[in-house]
Amino acid sequence: MTKRNRGRAHPLSAVPPLDSASEQPASPVPEGFDYYGGATEVARVLEETGLTPSRAERKGHWRGGFCAVEAVHPDSWPPGAELCVEVTYYPPAEFRRPPGNVPDPPGAAEHRRERLALIAQTLQESGFTAELIQRDGWPGRQWLLRVHRAQDGSPAAK
Repeated sequence: MTKRNRGRAHPLSAVPPLDSASEQPASPVPEGFDYYGGATEVARVLEETGLTPSRAERKGHWRGGFCAVEAVHPDSWPPGAELCVEVTYYPPAEFRRPPGNVPDPPGAAEHRRERLALIAQTLQESGFTAELIQRDGWPGRQWLLRVHRAQDGSPAAK
């Protein structure tokens, strides 16, 4: 268990290993920078459009809203995708979900929905496909964007 995930295993970390050398993964597994290149590219778009501050700007206890971009294991990429990431939006302090099973602050659900729609629209205008998903095992109120792009540069087929 790491401090970062607080014991919640990411569903993609449970992908079983290949049983034999003859089996091939659904997508080639990038090595080194290429695997994370998609996350860097998407994060750059979000920073350049003002939708999230850079990681350097939000160092420490950041009270404003921001996006976290994580690379997705290639076995979970849509067919024909050259990159795939998940974008999680963390709202400003006044809209953050309180701990425990308590109601959201007033306007929080609407704020998250509107902000995710704006982030998705901006990424689509930049040539990506963005779809709203709910990660397995997360609270029912937690949504994120799965963002990908086809190898030919067009939005990937879903």
